[in-house]
Amino acid sequence: MGFKVVNTLCTPGIDFGEKHLDGLGVTLVKGEWHEEEELINHSQGADAIICSGPSQPWTSRVIRTLSRCRILATPSIGYDRIDVDAATEQSIAVTNVPDYCIDEVSNQAIALLMALHRKIVTIDKAVRDEQAHLTPFQKEALEKHACPIHRLQNQTLGIIGFGKIGTTVALKARGLGLRVIAYDPYVYGPVMKSHGADPVDLDTLFTESDYVSIHAFLSDETRAMVGEKAFRRMKPSSYLINTARGPIVDQQALIRALKEGRIAGAGLDVTAVEPIPKEDPILGFSNVILSGHSAWYSTASNSNEELWHKAALQVASALKGEWPCYAVNPQAKKEWLQKWRSPVK
Repeated sequence: MGFKVVNTLCTPGIDFGEKHLDGLGVTLVKGEWHEEEELINHSQGADAIICSGPSQPWTSRVIRTLSRCRILATPSIGYDRIDVDAATEQSIAVTNVPDYCIDEVSNQAIALLMALHRKIVTIDKAVRDEQAHLTPFQKEALEKHACPIHRLQNQTLGIIGFGKIGTTVALKARGLGLRVIAYDPYVYGPVMKSHGADPVDLDTLFTESDYVSIHAFLSDETRAMVGEKAFRRMKPSSYLINTARGPIVDQQALIRALKEGRIAGAGLDVTAVEPIPKEDPILGFSNVILSGHSAWYSTASNSNEELWHKAALQVASALKGEWPCYAVNPQAKKEWLQKWRSPVK
């Protein structure tokens, strides 16, 4: 039996763990393609595909051409570029890497919170540009560059999305003395409470939070969910933190809120357009910290085994007739097993 595996992300210098496919009778097709027609042309006849780069449109049109594909495996947490419903209709498993960079992204969210809270970037610039010295005797400099900085303990962090990263942020925030509230319609309230967060509705979260940190999955439900209405409910002293996906925030509404002083600032690892265009107004705000989608990175998380190999391991399982453990569309499992469960001899 022979299988065709297509890697549409094949970037020079990255080891995708294709050694895990040895002995399965696999023919590999490698390339880096970003347009619908390219994906259709190069994926024909594929039994498995490693996919979903930053600009790959795995639309229903593309997916419906995959007549014998068992799995679309993406080496990332997010899989918003894949039409999962279309894949499910085709009995194709869609997998991600749900245990990836949890510590890194949760730390980034806390780091942005702390930097915003302590006005680290603003004060650093004042020290460099104006030789500011913010001792108790320099009242004018304190008022100009630091005020107000409230005591962090007992302030409220609101978390949107209580998956693995949101849960980890909650636990770390509680260690700093923050009160934590959370909104996630797919997580039971007692589960949130067991991890130190009080469940609330979205309006309450925006109204009560001193910091709002986004950890939700990008979908039609969450796209632009933090918009004009949210910013009008937030405190003028509150901050927005986003380490999830840029389009969850209506960036134009955010810019208006910053201009009008309806929130105190933002810490953004992700933005509506990436990389950020030079003319984007978001670059002009001194109370916005931008970290260029770097929250995922550490030397450990950038290792081959930590990220890139896991997609290949999911592909190997699927080719053996085993339902992949990282599948995000369990509703496809029954038909998938009926169609593909035939272990390699």
